[in-house]
Amino acid sequence: MVVTIRREQVESVLRRAISRVLSHGLSDPRIAGLVSVTHVDVTDDLSLAKVYVSVLPQQYEKRTIAGLRHAARHVQRRLQDQVELRRPPQLDFRLDESIKLESQVLADINTGMARTPAVPPADDDHAEAAGGPADVVGGDGA
Repeated sequence: MVVTIRREQVESVLRRAISRVLSHGLSDPRIAGLVSVTHVDVTDDLSLAKVYVSVLPQQYEKRTIAGLRHAARHVQRRLQDQVELRRPPQLDFRLDESIKLESQVLADINTGMARTPAVPPADDDHAEAAGGPADVVGGDGA
């Protein structure tokens, strides 16, 4: 898949424009919570755009995606006023799972670090046998 500069520009413009449309609100009561457009992927012929969104809190995800998919044609019509394309692409809203996966990995790393000390505790007997005091970790450098 070759990404052209034109396609990158269109994706960027669409992401900003869709974000503006969503931030001004849609009347669909299914769309709830904080909805953020994370990225947009358009096809080579610019006829279809996969719009990846993040929804917080997590309990609103399924309902909000259903509402966005239902409102896709309305959002597409509103894009015609904001984006200078011959014909705006058909919008396909999808839930962006990467943010959830990223936060889970970070949580796993943090809990793993909390259980495992970064530096093993110094054993005073071994330090004295080596001929010096035990190293101090995290001191003021004195």
